[in-house]
Amino acid sequence: MDITKKELEGLLETVMSDYGFFRIRLLERFHKESSRLVCKIAADDKILLVRGLPDSVSEKTIEGNTAAHEYLGNGRRLAPGLMYTRHGAGYVHKQGYWFYVLEYIEGRNLEEKETDERELGRLLRKLHSFSDYSRPSGLKEDKTEFYGWFAEKEFKRELDGILDSLPDFGALDRCFIHSDIGPHNSLRTAKGDILLIDLDDAGLGSRYLDLGWPFIMQFVKYDRATGKLSYRMDLAAAFLSGYYGEDEITRRELDLIWQGAAFMHISYMNDYGPEAVDSLWQILKFGMEQKEGLWRMIRNGTKDV
Repeated sequence: MDITKKELEGLLETVMSDYGFFRIRLLERFHKESSRLVCKIAADDKILLVRGLPDSVSEKTIEGNTAAHEYLGNGRRLAPGLMYTRHGAGYVHKQGYWFYVLEYIEGRNLEEKETDERELGRLLRKLHSFSDYSRPSGLKEDKTEFYGWFAEKEFKRELDGILDSLPDFGALDRCFIHSDIGPHNSLRTAKGDILLIDLDDAGLGSRYLDLGWPFIMQFVKYDRATGKLSYRMDLAAAFLSGYYGEDEITRRELDLIWQGAAFMHISYMNDYGPEAVDSLWQILKFGMEQKEGLWRMIRNGTKDV
C-alpha cells in the first residue's frame, strides 16, 4: 500500500507507544519500492530500526523473523538484538502490518575482497555449529516446484537433468542457517565485530544450501552490457578457507556445495521477470563449470584453502 510520510510517522508513533516510546522521529525509510516498511527512527534517546511486514505474510513468518533475532542477536550478539514491548512481546500487529523493532547498528557492509570473504566463511562456520535451535528456516528446500518452470525454453530438458542430479537437502546436515550470506547482509561495527542482518529466512535448515548460496549467486559476475561472464575464484577460495580453516575439504563436500549453489540459483530464476531468464540460465551453466577449476586450486595449494 502507498503511504505518505505523515501517515508513516503516525503509524510509527502508534507502534512505538507499545514499546514505551512517545517521542518518535523518522530519520530514514529504506527500500521504498518494497511492500515492507523498514525505517530508521529516533525514539526518545535511542536510534532503532523498525521493520513492518504486510499481514498478508503469515504470523508464522514474523515469529520466525523475531525468534532468529532473539537467538542470534540477544543471545549471541551476532545480529541486531530484538526489542520487546512493555508487555514482553517481540512483535505487534498494527494497521495491516506485523511490526518488530531492532537495535540500529552503525557500521559498514563488508566488501567483496578476500579478507572479508574469509571472515564471512569463519562466521558462517560458527553459525553452523549451533545445534540448539529448532524453529525451521523459511527457505524452501523442495525442488519439485522447479520442474514446472520454463516449459517453453530450449534448455528445459537440460535444466530438468540438473534438478534430477540434486540430492534431498532435507536429509543432509541440518543447522542454523542464514540463507542469504554475503557482504550485503553483514556489517562491520566500529569495534570491528561482524554482525549478520536481514534474518528473514534464518533458522534450522540445510547446511549445503546455506554454504552453497554465494558460489553462483555472488561469485559469478555478469556484465549486462556485454553479456560477459567471469568468476571470482579468489573470493570463492577465501570464503572456503575461512569456513574450513585447517580442515581438509573433500571432493564430496565440494560437490554438495555446488549442488546447493545450483539449487539456490534455480530457486531465484523466476524472481527477476521473464526477460532475465535466459541470462540467468547462462549464469547457472557458467557457474557450474567453475567447480573443477576451484577444486584444482584447492588441491594444488595455489591459494590458502
